[in-house]
Order: sequence, then structure tokens, then C-alpha cells
Amino acid sequence: MRLPRTLAGALLCALPAAAVAGPIACADLPALYHAPEVAITSATLVPEVTSGGSAAPEHCDVRGTIRGNIKFAVFLPTAWNLRFQMVGNGGKAGSISIGDMRTQLRLGYASASTDTGHDNSIQAEGGARFGNDELFGKEREIDFGWRAVHLTAVTAKDIVAQHYGEAAAYSYWNGCSTGGRQGLMQAQRFPEDFDGYIIGAPVYDYTGQQMTAPAMLRPLYNRIPPRSGMQATDGPVVSPAKRDMVGAAIYQRCDGLDGLIDGQIRNPLRCDFDPAIHIPPCGDTPGPDCLTAAELAALQELYAGKEPFVPGVPFGSENIPGGWSSWVLPNSPTGSPLLHNVIADAFEWLMFNPDRPGYNYLTDWDWNVEPFLMEEAKQIYNATDPGLLDVMRAGKKILMYHGWHDPGANPVRTIRYRDAVVKLVEDAHGVAHGRKRVHGETFLGEKLTDKFLKLYLVPGMAHCGGGVGHSSVDWLSPLVSWVENGVEPRAIVGSRTAGGVTSTRPHCPYPQEAVHDGIGDPNQAASFACMKLD
Repeated sequence: MRLPRTLAGALLCALPAAAVAGPIACADLPALYHAPEVAITSATLVPEVTSGGSAAPEHCDVRGTIRGNIKFAVFLPTAWNLRFQMVGNGGKAGSISIGDMRTQLRLGYASASTDTGHDNSIQAEGGARFGNDELFGKEREIDFGWRAVHLTAVTAKDIVAQHYGEAAAYSYWNGCSTGGRQGLMQAQRFPEDFDGYIIGAPVYDYTGQQMTAPAMLRPLYNRIPPRSGMQATDGPVVSPAKRDMVGAAIYQRCDGLDGLIDGQIRNPLRCDFDPAIHIPPCGDTPGPDCLTAAELAALQELYAGKEPFVPGVPFGSENIPGGWSSWVLPNSPTGSPLLHNVIADAFEWLMFNPDRPGYNYLTDWDWNVEPFLMEEAKQIYNATDPGLLDVMRAGKKILMYHGWHDPGANPVRTIRYRDAVVKLVEDAHGVAHGRKRVHGETFLGEKLTDKFLKLYLVPGMAHCGGGVGHSSVDWLSPLVSWVENGVEPRAIVGSRTAGGVTSTRPHCPYPQEAVHDGIGDPNQAASFACMKLD
């Protein structure tokens, strides 16, 4: 839900309005920079480092706090490109994304990040414990949900302006996963903060994302390792070997649907695999190449999902790097799946009011009850509002991407968000009822949405990267060209190196797909064209 504009305005008034002054030298920022509720705790001129993992140009490293508990950092390069970029967080945040800031610093950007108001190194605030209402009320949850990012963006841009004596010409957001949710929240609630957004694999439906654990792990486990007293019958129902067997069967059936046998499934929603049909039942004799009734039932639950709360898992991430072995079914029998690790304590401290310390979703979850007890959490965390008309009208741009084979954050959700934006834009232009088309096959809503928001689905890519796809992609350069020069991105080329061979592949704006021409080298992006298929 969009923040009431009266409250948004009050928050904006509580922080600097980026009235340019200065320039203020790096060493003088702690003494000379003043803004309500903002304290600069240090400003250090860092000399250029030209070797090693921390290589970076000369810059001013600024650290500070907002409202006492929101920590932030700003890097101000001596050789500045006149642009500002804020980077997002992963998981439940709790630390400043220094590594991602440094990446943008090397490109000449003034960069910033925040810990979102809590510190993972402090036991009482680590994980989801910052949501302990007895200790913190709802304040730190609100900071994590949306407030800290906005306040840091406004503060950091003001520091940039006062240090250099001029405001940044353009401001960008760059984040994946939680960072994708943060970016969408900014676009929905505070569209004036940034000119362009890179939104990767967004867990924008945050309450729905938490429901992924009971939807995907309850069919597989009675208890999650490592837990004392674990029994062999506690799970997983499907072994790592069976997981890989199922994955191999899926690729055998669906890899070639796009005309290429290349270890990638271009669009898993076109895959017609059915474990009940395409893998034989074990019957009375369990074996490595068949499925028992219990294994089949568990897999069918995962692929079906729990609509309308959790979409089914697309085929193809079962046996790829960064796939089920990371998020759902670890290789080790004592391994704990990442979905559990990042979600379990959210049910204790973030999802319900009052808090439920000790809550166990494997035993306590009820699909008829718990999903309807999260309304307050939705207001704080969810960036589900498709109302991006302010972004569209202001000429701002959003470039979204998601790996097709991401078991950590389902790409189907991202498609649904984009579809919701298209519908809202179409409604706003008076063509909601029917199938009025413009230029043949393109709905007006889709055509207008593509002018400011584009979604790229990357075959074979896992969560924010990795997998077996061409997941090495420069998303920033096309966004900058779009924002600053009006060059609308079309195919964006990604690369991968496997077996000593580097190949390239175009990633197409949804709903187009990269189709091989049937002649050229499949390792070369030029051999593919973006096409919208029926």
C-alpha cells in the first residue's frame, strides 16, 4: 500500500531538502554538515588503491547515523562522474553494503548504502530480532520496511551536493532480492528520490515470500536440520540423488523445446513435464530411477504451489548451481536449506502482532488462518502497489530482471507484478475493458508500460546470478542510456564461461524470448533474435 502523502511529506520535511551549499571538504564534513536527526560520525579521505580485492579510486568515506539507529555510508570519489547511486541490501539487511558501494565507486559514482536501522552484529538485533516489539516497538520494522532507505537517499544526496557544491545530475537505485523490494518501495512511495532503478529478483511481496517456506519445505521435511534428536523419517522426503534425477529428466524433456540442446530451458513455463507421467513409479521396489508415492506427492506440491499465496516452482532449478541444493534440498543430510534460514525467524518477530517467539511453521502453520493475520506486516513490508504512474509521468525508468531458475524468489511473482502495472496503466488510459489493441498485437497498456518499465527474464540464472545461464550482465549501462539519452533498451547481452569457452546470449524484454536463427553459432548473441511467441 502506498504511504499516505501527508506522512511522506512530513518525513521529507524532517530531512534536508538538498539546498546546495559548499563545497565542504571531506575532513570538514563532520563539523560543518548539519541536518535534523543526522550525525556524521567520520569523514576520511581514502587514497587510491590500485591492487588487491579492495582496489578503489581516491574518495571521501563518510559514515553517519539518522535518528540514532540508522547507520549509513557515502563514498564521494575525487574524480566524480556527476551521478549518485544507492545500492540495496540482501536478506534482512542489518549491515551496510560496502562491497556493492565500492563497485559503483570504481565507475565514478558517488554511492551510498544503509543498514536499514538495525545491526546484525548485535545479538538482540540480528536476523529478525530487530522486530522484537517489547524492545523496539514497530520503529525498527518500519525502518527496515521502507523508512531507512528513503531517509538515507535524501541525506546522502544532500551530502553529495554539499561536498561537491552541486547536486548530482542523475540518481540511480541498484538492488537485488531485498534490494529489489527496496527499489520498488522507493518507486511506489517516493518516486522523486531516483531517476532510474535496477530492480533484480525483487521479494516485493514480502509476506508472500515468507509463505514460500511452508509451501515448499513442509512437503519435504518434518523437521529442519540441524536440530537435536533428528530422525531419519524427519526428512527430506526427496533425497539429493532423487532431486538430481528429477532435474535431469526435466532437462531431457524440455531443454530442446527452444530448438537448442544447450543446458538451458529458455522458458520453463512452456515445459510440459509431469513427474507422475515422465518418471516411472517405484511400486514395491524403491530404486534410483523411480519415484515412491511419498516422493511424487512432495514434488507435486512444490510444482503446484499454494495459490493464491505462493505460485508453483518453475521447472529447471532442481540440479543447477544455486538451485535446490542451496535453497530447498541441500546436498548434505544435515544441511539446512536457505529458504528456512532466511525465513524461519520472520514468523517469530516480523509477520504477526503480537510476536510469536518459538513459532514453528512446519508444525503450526495453517493456510486457513496465518495468511490472514499478516495485514499489519503487509503495510510495513510489501511493495506490491502497481501504481507507478508518477514514475511514468516524470519520465523515470525501471529496469527489472529475474532469473528464470531462481528457487529463492519465484520469477512468476515478478511477471505478475509487471502484469499488474500494465493493467493499471491500461485502466488509467481508459481501455480497461476490452481488448483494444494498438499496432496489431500490442495492448496499449503494455506499450505504454514498456516506455518506462522493462522486465528481463534470464534463462538458467539462479537468485540474483549464478546458475547455468548467461548471468554476467551489465544492467547499469542500458539504464543510464535510457534515462539520460532516451535510448530504449531492447536486447541486453549476457555472457557465461563454461569449459573454458565464453559465450554470449541476448536477454529480451518480456514477453519476448531469444530465438536462435537455426544457422549461426549458438555461442554468439548475434545468432539470436528477440521474438514474442504465442
